[in-house]
Amino acid sequence: MADLDAMADKARPKIERALASLMRDIIARYEADNIAALPGDARDRVEDMLRDIYRTAAQMGGEPMIEGMKDCFPHLERKQDMDELFDEIIEAFLEQFGAQKVVQIAETTRKQIMRLIQEGQREGLGVQAIAKELREAIPSLSRYRSAVIARTETHASSQYAQLRVAQTSTRPLNKRWSSVEDARTRDFGEGDGEDDEFNHRAMHGQVVAMEQPFLVDTIFGTREPLMYPGDPNGSAGNVINCRCSMTFRRADRD
Repeated sequence: MADLDAMADKARPKIERALASLMRDIIARYEADNIAALPGDARDRVEDMLRDIYRTAAQMGGEPMIEGMKDCFPHLERKQDMDELFDEIIEAFLEQFGAQKVVQIAETTRKQIMRLIQEGQREGLGVQAIAKELREAIPSLSRYRSAVIARTETHASSQYAQLRVAQTSTRPLNKRWSSVEDARTRDFGEGDGEDDEFNHRAMHGQVVAMEQPFLVDTIFGTREPLMYPGDPNGSAGNVINCRCSMTFRRADRD
């Protein structure tokens, strides 16, 4: 099973630095021109950051699976072959989901600063005083958001990478949903936490064919399809901060 905590921990400092850098530039523009605007290269910077953490997450999620099921991946024995596959996977993930995620991260960062500027204005503070308070708040702001982004983005990209690697298997595989069985796991009030809209506790151990989606029960009596835990095509309440993962089994042995 992929070590999601280790992936998030490794990604968090990179995300925190990228967000802090964006925040400093937004504040500088506000201080100079009284406009809270993103720098012109904001999207490129966010995309580079995402590509970096996706690469790490894909390797941390995919390589142990390849190593543990060598008979299914004879074509990936060489590191060069694995690296080329991971390059393709990362670019495919970015092409499918990257633009939306880049805009979301950059705009949320700008809006976060804008809200604090408006709070300062309501308190009667001037531009210089607001800018000073904003700079002092950067460490806590970037630390909190980097934790959420790290968990969500490493989770989604690592699970996507595992699925894409598994699809290259020379032997038929099934995929199995693995939930973290504690009080924080999403459910309908079965655990110690609050009621959730989606039930991940009930998903534990469910096995489906590679090309079939997992069907996650909702509190409304419907089911939402996810190709893998953390699938960005799912609802926010089904994927953000999810800690579930996948394992794979030989279909001819099930």
